[in-house]
Amino acid sequence: MNRRERIQAALNFKETDRLPFSLWRHFPNLDHHPRKLAELTLEYQRKYDLDFIKFTPYGMLATIDWGVKLKFFPGFDEAPVAAEPAVKDPDDWLHLKPYSGTDGEYLIALEGLRLTMREIPKDVPIVQTVFSPLTNAMKMCGEKTLLLHLREYPEKLEKGLEVIRDTTIGYLRESINRGAEGIFYSTQMSCYDKLSVEENERFVKKYDFEIFDSLKGKSWFNILHLHGSNVMFKESADYPVQALNWHDRDDGPSMDEARNMSQKCFCCGLSHLNTLLKKDAMDEIRQHVMDTWNHNDHRGVILGPGCVVDPKTPEENLYHIRDCVYATASYR
Repeated sequence: MNRRERIQAALNFKETDRLPFSLWRHFPNLDHHPRKLAELTLEYQRKYDLDFIKFTPYGMLATIDWGVKLKFFPGFDEAPVAAEPAVKDPDDWLHLKPYSGTDGEYLIALEGLRLTMREIPKDVPIVQTVFSPLTNAMKMCGEKTLLLHLREYPEKLEKGLEVIRDTTIGYLRESINRGAEGIFYSTQMSCYDKLSVEENERFVKKYDFEIFDSLKGKSWFNILHLHGSNVMFKESADYPVQALNWHDRDDGPSMDEARNMSQKCFCCGLSHLNTLLKKDAMDEIRQHVMDTWNHNDHRGVILGPGCVVDPKTPEENLYHIRDCVYATASYR
C-alpha cells in the first residue's frame, strides 16, 4: 500500500498492510515564516516516514488580525501566548471586523501550505489545522472572560462567533484549493467542566456543523480533535468527520471505552504528555503501538499522539515509534 491507500483503508475499516501513523508538533518562533514552516513540515514527514501530514501553523494565528498581542519566549520550544486580549467588553463582539480568511495573518498558513504542496510526496495526504469558533473566541479574551460573556451576554457573543465562523470557512475553502485533502478540527471548550451539554450545543456544535456543511463534498479526510480532559466524547461522536483524535492515554476515555460510543476511525494511541517525554520509554512505546494495532482487529485505527508532540520529546522515542510501526507489518 502507499500512504494514501493506507489511510483510506483505515478510514473505511479495511485491512492495512501495517499500522498507519502520523506525528505532529509546533515549531515555536519558526512557524511565523511560511517557507520555514513548509521546510520543517516536510522534514518532519521525511524523518519519520509519516503516512499523512497534519499541517500545523502557530496556534494563535486566527486571533492576531482581531487584535491579540503576543508574548514571545526565547528559543524554539515554547509557543507564544496572548499578552493582551482582543476582547475585553461584551460589546467588543459586536465590532469584530469580517475577514475573508485569505488575507492578513491567515496568509502565513496559506502560503506555507502552498510551498509545502510543491514538494510533498504525491501519496502523502495533508490536513489543515483549524480551531472551532468558540476556541478562537476563548483565545481572544481568555477562558474566564469568555464564560462570563457566554452566560451573561450570549447574544453579543453569538454575533462575534458568526464573524469567526465566516472567516474560518473562507480560510478552509482556500486551504482545500491549495491542496489540503481535509481538516484537523480542534475544539478546546467541549469539556464537561467548562460547558454544559446545552451550552456546547448552542455555542460550539452549531457553528462547527455550519462550517462542515460549507465544506461538504470538498474533502475526504477530516479529523475532530477533542482537546483536554473531561471531553464530551459522546456528544461529539456525531460530527461529520472521518476520524476522531483525543487524549486517550492521558485523559481518556480509552479507545475501548470510546468504541462503545463511536464507530468512526480513531487516530490516537500515544501519550504525548507522559510516555513520549520519558528517556527510557522504549518498552512502553512498543506496547502502546501494539495496543493500537490490535484494537478492533487492526481495523479503523491510525496511530497518533493525543495532541501535539512536545518539542522537548527525545528524538529516539519518535524514531522508535516509526520502527515499531514498521514491525506491525509482520503481525498481520
